[in-house]
Amino acid sequence: MIGLVLFLQITASPPLSVREGVTQTTVPVTISAGVRSVPADALMKALGGSVITAAHGRFSLSLPKTRIELIEGIPFARIDSVTYGLARAPDVRAGKLFLPWQVVSELLPQHGGGIFYDAAQGELRTFSAPVARRNPPPSVADRSDPGPAPAAERSTRPPGRRLVVIDAGHGGPDRGMSGPIGDTPWFVEKDITLAVSRKLAEALRGSGMEVLMTRTKDTLIALSDRGRIANRNRGDLFVSIHVNAPGSSNAAGARERGYETYFLAEAKTDDAKRVERMENEAVKFETGANAPKGDPLSFIITDMAQNEHLRESNDLAQTIQDGLKEIHPGPGRGVHQANFAVLRGSYMPAVLVEIGFGSNQLEASYLSNSFNQDRIARNISESVLAYLENYESRVGGVR
Repeated sequence: MIGLVLFLQITASPPLSVREGVTQTTVPVTISAGVRSVPADALMKALGGSVITAAHGRFSLSLPKTRIELIEGIPFARIDSVTYGLARAPDVRAGKLFLPWQVVSELLPQHGGGIFYDAAQGELRTFSAPVARRNPPPSVADRSDPGPAPAAERSTRPPGRRLVVIDAGHGGPDRGMSGPIGDTPWFVEKDITLAVSRKLAEALRGSGMEVLMTRTKDTLIALSDRGRIANRNRGDLFVSIHVNAPGSSNAAGARERGYETYFLAEAKTDDAKRVERMENEAVKFETGANAPKGDPLSFIITDMAQNEHLRESNDLAQTIQDGLKEIHPGPGRGVHQANFAVLRGSYMPAVLVEIGFGSNQLEASYLSNSFNQDRIARNISESVLAYLENYESRVGGVR
């Protein structure tokens, strides 16, 4: 009984009042992870609109003067062919679509055509309804939710601290590559990526960064979920750690060495396409709830959702690549672009680092050494900090 009461306290919130002329309707409001959301069907009904459900988690909010397109779990909305970022993604619970509060406080007032949000009164109204006073549109800082959050649900992340999301490639039944070529396989990628990622997390935390790891143990995390984890926690950067392997298992393949860094874009070279296919093969281990359902990113993958971070991802990749030449015994293979599934859903500067070839006898030994893992992790950490310092000097402070 106590648990039920606590649950109700966490999820209950004063309802939203919607006024259409002299008609007033209340829309229930729930709190999840400290922020408010509203059921789309109830809100649209109160505003004289409707919710249109399509395949692959797509929804449209149809109003007399606008149409807002959304995808479950994706923090973006499209209005009249323009894509807008959301602080929280819409989600589906018990078959119903719930909208982040930003739709109420920002999108509808700015793009709904005659809709006004009165934050002081907690009321959404059309311009045909009497307006006691008008407030300016919410700022970017107000996007998540202006209302109070239960104490237990508030974020512990200090204001102004950057959050770096570290993704240890592969895990669980997905072992990644194994090697070296020409010897009994003893090198397993998933173990090395986790070891380096843990050391990278430790180095970044020691430098004052907030850090989130997509996995901290030997477990399978779906490729599509890794970006969602970063988005849900509002990461500032996403760094995925991997180990490379050649396209063949012959003597020439065994000689391949070096490190390279990727950002998300269409692969331009045959080698980039090979690495893309290799890393994306992990999807074969995803079954049931972990398997991706269709391609929900198709309508925004070439839009602002990805493109706004393209330059920054390239800059971050170049900074990491330049840094590794100071400590890595292998040759630098450059910065490349490829359509990695693990990067597709990360709406922030995001890179994938191939820290070496586990297929090469000498490089496998180098990557397996704890001291060398420390050096790689510290070097990548320093590059991340250098990138952030340069970025903040260009844009003027922490967002």
